[in-house]
Amino acid sequence: MKKVLPSIMKHVNQTEFGGPNVLKLGESLIPQPKTNQSLIEIHSTSVNRADILQRQGKYPPPKGITNILGLEFAGYELDQQGNRLRRVMGILSGGGYAQYVAINKDHLIEIPSNIPFHTAGGISEIYLTAYLQYKLSELQQGNACLVYAAASGVGQATLQLCNLFGVKAIASCSQDKIQNIQHYTNLIVHRNQSIQDQISQIKQYQPQGVQAVFDCVGQQNYQITLDSLGMDGKWILYGLLTGGSIDKFNLAPLLIKRIHLINSTLRSRSDQFKAQLVQEFKINILPFIENGQISIPIESVTKVTWDQQGINQIIGLHTLMESNKNVGKLIIQFLNE
Repeated sequence: MKKVLPSIMKHVNQTEFGGPNVLKLGESLIPQPKTNQSLIEIHSTSVNRADILQRQGKYPPPKGITNILGLEFAGYELDQQGNRLRRVMGILSGGGYAQYVAINKDHLIEIPSNIPFHTAGGISEIYLTAYLQYKLSELQQGNACLVYAAASGVGQATLQLCNLFGVKAIASCSQDKIQNIQHYTNLIVHRNQSIQDQISQIKQYQPQGVQAVFDCVGQQNYQITLDSLGMDGKWILYGLLTGGSIDKFNLAPLLIKRIHLINSTLRSRSDQFKAQLVQEFKINILPFIENGQISIPIESVTKVTWDQQGINQIIGLHTLMESNKNVGKLIIQFLNE
């Protein structure tokens, strides 16, 4: 069916940094695809922690990237006449909170026929992030790792990859979220315990230390990380939820244990890097999503219209994420006109 494209699209706009209420309904020109790009009609996206930080002014988009929030999408790839070609999903450096986005063709992932749009809108960001970090960890079957924020989207994705590839995963989360991840692992510590109690429990689970720590927390957990890693362990740092400044930080444990500190981000990576990652993901991970061995952790699906009521719903989702009460993805399903 031929779709007549308008020249203007609606998107979620913000003209200042601040709380969720700075989000407004905006309009802009539909992006014009460059060479090797496709125009996507977006049907779903999700709220990610990075969206919260960007809205607050703490995580600016890479140079030359739109200020529109949204790091992933699911929708239709369109041809030059606006005809729908196929259902696709993928990661973005920005622009997911909109009716349309232009994206590198090599970053597109065709959505399996048994996956609905609302589910697909919550796949790319967490599973590509988790897969990248898993690759960097170089974990082997029989190894052990520690996963912080294990009830988050990326946390649950990481636990599932560990189970898939035979890695012993120790999970860390808040006490009230333990029941949400017990089906992935029964090796769990919670942050309501003292730091020393957490360290002791991890050592009971893995006396010789873990081979990798997946860390989006930063400052608050650095001592747990240093004490939990074994010889030649890898500290995969991909976020700083509690800050990155550590007073009187002692480098000695890194040297003594030969700890590898690996800093990982995905948003600012090159198009070539993302294209290669997507290609590997299609081969190594997507089949397990399609056959149900990997399930998508979804907290809620909110159907949103492009009006003030819809903006209010998105404001509510941002407020919910800031409260840290959600477990899994907060999906936005757009009801396009």
